[in-house]
Amino acid sequence: MEWVYDRTQADVERVKTLNDKYAAGTISEEEKREWAAGMKGALNAADLNRIESNIREIAETLAVSVTVKMWGADQIPRASDFKRIRDNVQRIREAWSALKDTPATPDPPLITYQKWNAIERILHDVKYVYDRVVGSYYYCGDEIYAGEGIGIL
Repeated sequence: MEWVYDRTQADVERVKTLNDKYAAGTISEEEKREWAAGMKGALNAADLNRIESNIREIAETLAVSVTVKMWGADQIPRASDFKRIRDNVQRIREAWSALKDTPATPDPPLITYQKWNAIERILHDVKYVYDRVVGSYYYCGDEIYAGEGIGIL
């Protein structure tokens, strides 16, 4: 699983700069490659697919009911899509523990990089805590070992 929850205002400004250069016809080939590689300051179909895939995988692990969608490059998300993503993340957050500094599920509309950072950080933290808990179990054969004894010998 991949996570992006370290977006900054500088990332957003870089996207704006390249957008302006595209519009003006002054963008260089190197900048086109940078743009095509995927930029943290923009939300595109690849980002949405990563987030939706992470939601699906974590929800399956926790037996949480969610609805996900896979995005094509030509599809434009609607407010209802962002609400569905947010609601899915809230269900996941409520189904399992997170870290004490895990952000709250952001309120709509999801129109800032900080809110998308929070969405992905929640998913990361829930998965991290889940993996740590499950990894701490000790097994004896097919059963979880609980340290039970059978009387005194």
